[in-house]
Amino acid sequence: MTSETAYVILDGTLIATDRCAEQTISVKGEPIDAWYSGKAHQHTGNLQALSAPNGLPLWIAEVEPGSVHDLTAARLHVLGALYAAASAGLPTLADRSSRRPAR
Repeated sequence: MTSETAYVILDGTLIATDRCAEQTISVKGEPIDAWYSGKAHQHTGNLQALSAPNGLPLWIAEVEPGSVHDLTAARLHVLGALYAAASAGLPTLADRSSRRPAR
């Protein structure tokens, strides 16, 4: 982060993948395909990133299976980078999926 950076942007994206053999247990206690995203209706990986206002990536998290909600992925991987930004006095801009849990 440079002295010209006024804020950081937290955003996530789903990237199509062919990984589809891993099973996990859903929040409802049912077995599901970990890499299947109900949001995208396909097998995906969930990638979270912090960017500068000009779009330059400052930090990119490890990929999580597509069944992992954006907020959960951000909590798992991005908090350290957000603490560093906050300690530098930089606010974080994020979309709604990063601010509240899935319903």
